[in-house]
Amino acid sequence: MNQSQPLPPLAHNLRMWRERRGLSASALAREAGISKSTVSELERGNGNPSLDTLWALAKTLTIPLGSLFTASTSHADTEIRRLIDAPVIARDGSKVIAQLLAGWRTSGEVEVAVVTLAPNATRSSRGNAVGVVERAICMSGLIEVGPEGSSSLLEPGDMLTFRADQPHIYRARADGGRLLVVQQYPSAV
Repeated sequence: MNQSQPLPPLAHNLRMWRERRGLSASALAREAGISKSTVSELERGNGNPSLDTLWALAKTLTIPLGSLFTASTSHADTEIRRLIDAPVIARDGSKVIAQLLAGWRTSGEVEVAVVTLAPNATRSSRGNAVGVVERAICMSGLIEVGPEGSSSLLEPGDMLTFRADQPHIYRARADGGRLLVVQQYPSAV
């Protein structure tokens, strides 16, 4: 994909919310318990944050996690809840080929998860509820993502936004890979 794209929503929104709160990058890092270089990297559109890092940033900024990815989930009463760790998403016989490592849901509006794919694994989804939009951010490896028949090959740092209420796939290449998946529900629009 073209690497000269504008900054992804995470980079833009993190800077915007930090400035709204009157925090420097150093102050935000200190309060969230992460390094200043992590904040700076994320605000430049770089880095490979863990969900714990994203969760810490959202909690420190007192915003829902989804607000780091979309501008329309800034409701003050939005709750951030951590979902159960490591439920299996897909199996091939007895072998796990895709796994949800951790996830968060913000009042049913936005779900965020990290998905790990084994080498050459494919995870097919029949589609979610009507109106769901997904942002898939490649964290490692080369991963084919998107609606069946019109998917895109993502490299680390690439993001694809698509309607997830239709059948879609995640397909890893020979080395496997990891995705950060953000699903936005119609109530968050």
